[in-house]
Amino acid sequence: MMKPFALALIVAALLVAGCGSKKSASTQTTVPNVVQPAQTSDEWAHRVVDWFLRPLSADLPVIQNFTNSQVLLYIQTGNQQTIQTINARMNDLKRCGNHLARVGPPPGDDQQLKAIDSHFHKACAVYAQIGATLARATRLLSSGKQDQVAKGQEALRGIGATTRRAAVELTAGVKLAQKRGDFRRAGLKPSV
Repeated sequence: MMKPFALALIVAALLVAGCGSKKSASTQTTVPNVVQPAQTSDEWAHRVVDWFLRPLSADLPVIQNFTNSQVLLYIQTGNQQTIQTINARMNDLKRCGNHLARVGPPPGDDQQLKAIDSHFHKACAVYAQIGATLARATRLLSSGKQDQVAKGQEALRGIGATTRRAAVELTAGVKLAQKRGDFRRAGLKPSV
């Protein structure tokens, strides 16, 4: 027999997923995989590294190289591989909060873990905005319409400052994490 909690979780997931809805699949939202809260700092550190930092590390080079003149040329000429890569990485970046929600809060009352979590949440909020901005800019820049290209260029104004804000928070969290054995055991390497 199914436990009431499990049944409620399945029903909630079906409702959120839009089961039976006539809306298109593109308007449906996804819910992060629900897992039990981490019981130890080692378990939480592994989740942070595997579910947050590793996916994020695939997104960051796209942000870093987006305003490169060669990349912008590829976007404006409609290079499908470039556009698909950017869209895939920025869509992942927009779901940054889902990755952290899946990780869950740090266990116990370790203030350093709470500080790491706080830095990552602050970085993630900004990275989600960056993902949305760069996805929009890609769509506009690749439109082939001069007025849309101008809007795409306008969307990129100030992106450097926004990116630095996110990077400062991410770096602060990573530096704290690198000092901890639990994160090193999870595969986070110290800076050189």
